[in-house]
Amino acid sequence: MANFSKAVKGGIASVIGSALALTAFVAPANAEARTDGAIIQPTAGETQINLVGFNDFHGRITKVDAFAAAVLSAQDAYGADNTVILGSGDQVGASEFESSIAGDQPTKDALKALGVESYTAGNHEFDKGQEDALAIKNEFGHLLAANVTKTDGSLLLDAYQIVEAGGKRVAIVGAVTSSTPSGVSPSGIEGLTFGNPVDAVNQYADQLTDGNEANGEADVIIASYHEGGPTSGSYDENAANATFNEMVTGTSPKVAAIYHAHTHQKYNYEAPVGDTTRPVIQAAQYGDAIGQVVLTLDASGKVVKADSSVIDTYSDPKAGTPAFTRDGLTPESQATYDAVVGIKEAAKAEADVLGAAQIGVVNDNITRAYTWQNGAPVKDDRAQESALGGVVADSMHQWANNVGTEETKADLSIMNPGGLREDIKGDGVLTYKDAQTVLPFTNNLAIVSISGENLKQVFEEQWQLDKDGNVPSRPYLQLGMSSNVNYTYDATQERGSRITSIYIDDKPLDPAATYKVVMPTFLASGGDNFHSLKKAESVYDTGSVDLDAFVAYVKSLPNQELKADTARNGFELEGYFDNGAAPVVQAGTEKTFTVKGTDLRSKDFIADGQVKAELIAADGTATTVGIAEITGVTANGENNSTEITVTVPADMAAGDYTLKLTGEPKGGAADVAARAATSTSSGSGSYVLVPMTVSPAEEPAPAEPFVEVEKKTYTETESTKGINYLGGGWTPGEPITAFLVNPAGERIEFDVEVDADGFVSGSLTWAEYDQDGNLVNDNLPFPVGDYQIVLAQGDKTATVDFTVTADGGQTIPATDAPAPSASAVPVAGTDADKLAETGADDQFITGAAIVAAAMAALGAALLLRRQRNA
Repeated sequence: MANFSKAVKGGIASVIGSALALTAFVAPANAEARTDGAIIQPTAGETQINLVGFNDFHGRITKVDAFAAAVLSAQDAYGADNTVILGSGDQVGASEFESSIAGDQPTKDALKALGVESYTAGNHEFDKGQEDALAIKNEFGHLLAANVTKTDGSLLLDAYQIVEAGGKRVAIVGAVTSSTPSGVSPSGIEGLTFGNPVDAVNQYADQLTDGNEANGEADVIIASYHEGGPTSGSYDENAANATFNEMVTGTSPKVAAIYHAHTHQKYNYEAPVGDTTRPVIQAAQYGDAIGQVVLTLDASGKVVKADSSVIDTYSDPKAGTPAFTRDGLTPESQATYDAVVGIKEAAKAEADVLGAAQIGVVNDNITRAYTWQNGAPVKDDRAQESALGGVVADSMHQWANNVGTEETKADLSIMNPGGLREDIKGDGVLTYKDAQTVLPFTNNLAIVSISGENLKQVFEEQWQLDKDGNVPSRPYLQLGMSSNVNYTYDATQERGSRITSIYIDDKPLDPAATYKVVMPTFLASGGDNFHSLKKAESVYDTGSVDLDAFVAYVKSLPNQELKADTARNGFELEGYFDNGAAPVVQAGTEKTFTVKGTDLRSKDFIADGQVKAELIAADGTATTVGIAEITGVTANGENNSTEITVTVPADMAAGDYTLKLTGEPKGGAADVAARAATSTSSGSGSYVLVPMTVSPAEEPAPAEPFVEVEKKTYTETESTKGINYLGGGWTPGEPITAFLVNPAGERIEFDVEVDADGFVSGSLTWAEYDQDGNLVNDNLPFPVGDYQIVLAQGDKTATVDFTVTADGGQTIPATDAPAPSASAVPVAGTDADKLAETGADDQFITGAAIVAAAMAALGAALLLRRQRNA
């Protein structure tokens, strides 16, 4: 379980009192987190232990000279006897070509030659399974993982390593991230449990301080976690992360300093522990920095002070200028440095021969996703789509369908972002080494047969949960997808309901259908927390590896030229779907929603300036229904969005359509035409499809029928010219009942006809007839009083009132009206006295009141016709 090294450096008391052992584990009285990035120098007359840590080296053998010079420079200040060099995991795995082509042996040899004394296991030490992890343990002499147990409860690896430094026993207790099962092939770690790292560290911190020499004792304890905070920012930013917070505040106060790893961040904190503080440190990645902690002990062996510093190994990383060189080292360290660099040079020479073979041509930079910090690009944002992810996914998909066997046919492909370990430079030549540095894991490819319902859940699992239902330190992982896939999502929805549509080959995903998906076996076995892949109907291991498929894909391209995939597979839509269902939009109306994230985040991305919306009918006919300008485009496409209004034409036939949303340069019609022959239609190539149902246009509401007269009040003389009326809103071809109610309350019917536009019009005059029905006198004055014209058609009725006054202007109430002359008294069953209704002639007038009323009702200027005077 524990190894004891540096025994030859100085005598160690055979018995150390338990009282001394216990008092030595009080946290330091004070700590200083250096911000100048300088090596901490020793304090004269003090007993000090110098810790030099690194993390996530990942087989960067070509950078080992700068790294080794920095480590040895930090060691020289205190001497080897007072220094412990420790690695906090992922020493190997996901390595550079020069290391991985030789099974990472060059890296292992270089680290041993450098004098690294403590190795914590990272998740990548389990890339090839537990047997390989045991082989690495044997290579290094130990490998720490206090939280990894077998089915019988015993440890697979070592819990701690005791190293002598400064005449004290320094114990490094190591633990690997509990998310390891999601990051490696599950079949390779079957039977292992990856427990809580903090609980494991605390268990052994107690054991090492219980005064029992039989189970190991230490004077100073260091925690080496292969787990870390999600940001290189402030302590408070990381403290908001539950995993980070537990490691910092939950680790026993018996631990004098804490090293972090796994998240590739760079930070150095003076973190609270009880009433005091202690260092918490992570040193970036790939040997770009080292983390130094100097512990000062009092005469009793108690740690009374701790200083910490993160030291860059390159003064100019872009130029590759080392911050430390061989010339500043002691002769002993110079010899060590020379041995390490010799290992590097031998590995590089061998790899140059193997990797120089050209496999294709590449003129584009094809990169992973970038994020931006303080205006500078930072590689490998695994929460975003990338051009490289799309290219690798396409290589798997096309390889699967080109090898010629029915078993390998695939509908689509997906790729985990952590499997992409380097970018491709567009320098004209694509070598085998270029390909291998992108895909260093040499995963077998599997064909996974899975239902559409479960495939949709795989997409949902990009929002990560580990096997216990907890959110891991990387809460979102963006799958790379073959270019025949696009989807939409709404991150504001509940977990499990965020994917709102998926289209494969421009057809919507069928939940009941079975799809064949090609992917690395790592993913196929549920890696990276894509648990629903374990629900596959079948998994066929092709026996071919991703690197070979990629090389074969490149060689199959026209002129063997690899080009960047500029298309983004997924857009975020907010406010489009109605409770998860496709919206139903009525012809002639609008639908407004928000589109976000149409750009990739890769280097040299093509910025979209607008989003175009097209309705695609079943026969493929496309109708443009909206264009909106994108806002918020920043240095790398962050936060771009637009609110777009889709206007469905009023004459659009009812039915089911596909709405196509395309990101394109502003005014990108020419570019669209140039790309018409490809599978994309925009400058960036990004588009998504979503369903939409168009319902029939709303029929215009029928006009309410009305009838109006030219005036509301007539004198007797005026009434002799006729009462002009106009009506509208009536149904042509259907009969109308019309009558006049006179002052006596009698109903006198008259005839009207509705024209083709629904109008009626005419002029009513008062006339006298004889007993035989012959007209005696027309254009008589209407009797003084109140009248009402009534028109009725079916259940619709319209009325209008008017009044006839005496020529003097006085209105005589109907009850007081004089009896009509004998010749004008109506006789039952005869036409002795009746209303004369005459048709309109060709004389037009425009009565202001009636015309205004008609315009208000019908929206058109109407003309009245009035009968000539007799």
